[in-house]
Amino acid sequence: MELTVGVVSYNTRDLTCRCLGSALKTMHQRPGLVVLADNGSTDGTLEAVAAAFPDVVRLSFPENPGYGGALNRILARHPARFFLAMNADVLMAEDGMIPLLAHLENHPECALVGPRLAGKDGQPQESCKRFPTLGFAFAELFALNAMLPESWWLRRFYYGDQDLTRPLGVDTVSGAVMLIREEAFRRIGGFDEGFRMYFEETDLCRRLQDAGYRVALCPQATAVHWHGASTIQTAVRQVEYYLSYVRFFRKHHGPGAARILKAAVLVSTGLRMLALPMKYPPVSRRRLDVLLPKLAACRRLLGALCPPAIRRASTETRP
Repeated sequence: MELTVGVVSYNTRDLTCRCLGSALKTMHQRPGLVVLADNGSTDGTLEAVAAAFPDVVRLSFPENPGYGGALNRILARHPARFFLAMNADVLMAEDGMIPLLAHLENHPECALVGPRLAGKDGQPQESCKRFPTLGFAFAELFALNAMLPESWWLRRFYYGDQDLTRPLGVDTVSGAVMLIREEAFRRIGGFDEGFRMYFEETDLCRRLQDAGYRVALCPQATAVHWHGASTIQTAVRQVEYYLSYVRFFRKHHGPGAARILKAAVLVSTGLRMLALPMKYPPVSRRRLDVLLPKLAACRRLLGALCPPAIRRASTETRP
């Protein structure tokens, strides 16, 4: 098989159908297959896809192995020379596949390439980024990036210091849509399924480059990204994001760096818990409905990050 397009969905029925429609159009008679991996949707996604796109292969994973886990399963069942990995909230431009395929075919040292992304409003989105450092993580944790959106370090992180109108070698592209060389993907063992929701593409790109391959942005290919359209709650996303952040640092920077980042996450989460009641004063039921899930997410994050010995000590009794 020349090409497998893998789309992962979770409770995004209408967007998934739009995504699959765009994926089918962009293949341009290339020999290939479009496969949907549904991670336990309860909104009728699989039924809607079966009715609208009978030629799309449908896989159901009710245990929800995560984005990377679902993509691993797609390619294991439907191997191909090239693998286009897509989130369900992405719409590929009709000619978007051609530059991506051409880039990998013309650059055998490149294992993964991503397109230029825009939001549904047409505004550019960050399509590539550098690998995070502890300094950048601290700026993110303590809201410096939010307070200083035009800072040089933030612009540099997203390659704002480079010409993004031409193909460019980068550390990592957005995981929303990526064209991957199957040979390289298999060589490094595919996605690390320990990253369930975030950093799976960053880890993949890091391991590809450690293995001697390159990663690139190809701005001649474009896609629209609706960004975070899954129905997973924002509070749940926050917990998964920081757990994956710490895991990435432990894996690629060692336990010392991971401990430093974990401590910073604990401090920032504690400060956030103190600030939340001031931002959302519990003066009404509506405010409580906003405040309580956010506090609960903070508690889950603290519980997940605290060492097991500390959690055991809190429940032990004296003899």
